Amino acid sequence: MAANENERFDQFAAVLATELLERTKKCMELLAPELQPCSKLPFIQTPSFVEFYADLVRVGILPVVLSRRPVRAIVGDVDWKREGREYLLTVLDDRSNGVFTAWDFAWDSLWDERKVSADSGGGANKEKKGFFSSLFGRKSQPKKDQRSTEDGEIVMAGLHSMLTELADRRGFLPLFHDDVRILKGMPRVKPGRLAQAWKEISQYHHQEFYLSEKEQAKPGVTSECLQKWHYNLPDKIGEFLVLKAAVDLEHVNKPFIGKYIRQSARTQEEAEKGMPYLTVYWKTMSNPVVVQQTHTL
Repeated sequence: MAANENERFDQFAAVLATELLERTKKCMELLAPELQPCSKLPFIQTPSFVEFYADLVRVGILPVVLSRRPVRAIVGDVDWKREGREYLLTVLDDRSNGVFTAWDFAWDSLWDERKVSADSGGGANKEKKGFFSSLFGRKSQPKKDQRSTEDGEIVMAGLHSMLTELADRRGFLPLFHDDVRILKGMPRVKPGRLAQAWKEISQYHHQEFYLSEKEQAKPGVTSECLQKWHYNLPDKIGEFLVLKAAVDLEHVNKPFIGKYIRQSARTQEEAEKGMPYLTVYWKTMSNPVVVQQTHTL
């Protein structure tokens, strides 16, 4: 690429990185409960993961995204310094855009352990291995990142196993293998939509539990609103919103969440399987204290 093309590409890369990181970070912040939970939360809702996530994306995911030809083709002759973000937003609004496809590819390619030949283990692979070792606190145990097969190939550890190993140290729940779908889906979630969802949930909660009897909404509207957003937001995001409600909203207690889970499927087992993180949290919740009224003569 010519010098001005290189400069334009660097500007594009900066705009893209900023948009993806800010969008996903804002969504994670909106999903994080404000009150103290009674047990560990999923990675997406844990501040220590949010901090870690930015470094992981910046050095582990974005280089893969930017290396993909459809992404590089977006650069065009756009003035990325002046109007780059506005143009990028129109690109991202197209569900089949090259950025999201490349983003998915990056997570998929790094999620599970993968084989590389010993001969190709230099250059970028060495750099990536060194980055992961440093990022995941494995400086003193570099061999944990890899093992060799009988035919001389090197098996590199995947992000799933490395993040699960990190969970205990960072204070979040171990990841399920299909949680890669959550990480792939995060840039597709617009923070404004998430903020709208929580605002609506909070309003219905207030109307159901805090207004006077005349103005009070019918019982169950909070649960109905949670269900609405649960199934209208991308994969698992709605479940995290219900979990946030379980932490932050009074009356969304253990019986409430237990009933919510049971109503979501034909059997308890099926329901729990469909909402694994909410189920884990529900089982750690305490039952509400029943206040007995005493009558004096």
